[in-house]
Amino acid sequence: MGDLTFNCPYCGQKIEAPEEMAGLKADCPSCQCELQIPVLDQPGSSLPPPSSAPLSAPLGFSPAVGLGSVPQPNSSPHFVAAKCPSCGGDLRVPDDRDHVKCMYCGGAVIVRQAVQLVSGVNAANLMELATAAAAANNPEEAYGYYSRVLESDPKNPAAWAGKGEAAGWLSTVKDIKTAEMIASFNQAINCSPDCDKAALRRHCSDSIIRVASACYSISRQHLEKFAQVADTWPRYLRNSGLLISALIVAHSYDLKNKTSLETLIRICADNVRGMTVSLGRFGLLERKLRLDSEYEASLRATIDEYTAKLCHLDPNFVKPRL
Repeated sequence: MGDLTFNCPYCGQKIEAPEEMAGLKADCPSCQCELQIPVLDQPGSSLPPPSSAPLSAPLGFSPAVGLGSVPQPNSSPHFVAAKCPSCGGDLRVPDDRDHVKCMYCGGAVIVRQAVQLVSGVNAANLMELATAAAAANNPEEAYGYYSRVLESDPKNPAAWAGKGEAAGWLSTVKDIKTAEMIASFNQAINCSPDCDKAALRRHCSDSIIRVASACYSISRQHLEKFAQVADTWPRYLRNSGLLISALIVAHSYDLKNKTSLETLIRICADNVRGMTVSLGRFGLLERKLRLDSEYEASLRATIDEYTAKLCHLDPNFVKPRL
């Protein structure tokens, strides 16, 4: 089945329609003005200018792309292959809409699901496998399944959230993956309905706190074990900085979560205190691992800032002694 490509004579919107609809009337998906789908010899041609533009944009069913949220004039949505779940008809739908109507049967079409039908990927089964892998503490397998879901359904908030959490749990001392985790969480929040955003932010905040706490624990243990190795202290400080930044994001997701603030302050305080390292074969010598003055001042300011925030939530909180 071929496609006709032409431009709306009213707003200039590029429109695609099946070849068999040539000569039929439809509404422009951009300005909703009624137009006639032309019989074209070459794709990319434009309709002749109308004799007079309509006074108002009519509402109604558009057999080319159906009803949905109306994009701004002169926008250029990307059309993707899809399949109607009701009649099985092959469709071309704009990927910037959530719902359209089938031009064959008039049935409601959820764009995400219709695109998945063409891809042949069973996103629901993959989500079950991903969830099971995550519950079994297998983040690598979960990450793979969530990624496969997103290949066919890139606006799936649950898959983005799951991928982000799995990425966080794949962190090592050499590679703290909080940046990828937060990027995935932001995608999840952006893709979720407004009514779900608050709960999802709280979930993402909790996930960041758990991952950051675990990562800090392994980083601290690594420091204590290998403190005499030259690169260990700088690596520990880099990791701590990533975790502090992640916990600041966790706080922004859920301003009432005290644990994000407590964990952030604890990491900052540990770094300000530094560490004493035993040197030599018998540990008779000691060396103090310290921050440079500028970074120490920055961490002290961070402690003061977030201690003030935490005291609003918990008046009994006491700032750590440094």
